[in-house]
Amino acid sequence: MFLSGGKKIMTIFSEKVFQLRKEFAYSQEELAEKLEVSRQTISNWENGTAQPALDKAVELSNLFDVSLDEMVGKKIQQAKTVSPILKAFIGQTVSVFLNPSSDAWMSVSRTEVKKCEVIDVSEHSLKVIVDERKQKIERVFMLKDIIGIKEEVV
Repeated sequence: MFLSGGKKIMTIFSEKVFQLRKEFAYSQEELAEKLEVSRQTISNWENGTAQPALDKAVELSNLFDVSLDEMVGKKIQQAKTVSPILKAFIGQTVSVFLNPSSDAWMSVSRTEVKKCEVIDVSEHSLKVIVDERKQKIERVFMLKDIIGIKEEVV
């Protein structure tokens, strides 16, 4: 099956899986765990040597909050705008409050991450630098997992 320009739908799909996985800052292993498939399966989807069953394609579209049409290139994705409020946090030191029931990175039911420097925001995520054991670690929190952000006074 082809779309305009002769590009195969599955080529578009494989590129979209790769692009969205990177945008959401998932490794192939992390995405595989979320979908209950192997890392090799994710790799095969991304390089176009295999396609997911319909149920896994639906799970992908739900996880990435895009339609199946967008996954196969039938719709042009409208540019989503990033909230000016979130943009204002870039370069600021904040505390991030996480939903305790989320699967976001937390250590031992930690729901507040203090003194994070916000380095980037997107329509889906907040990227921060966190001091952990005297090391600066980059973390990405999905907006759906955040219940609050408070600016820290430095």
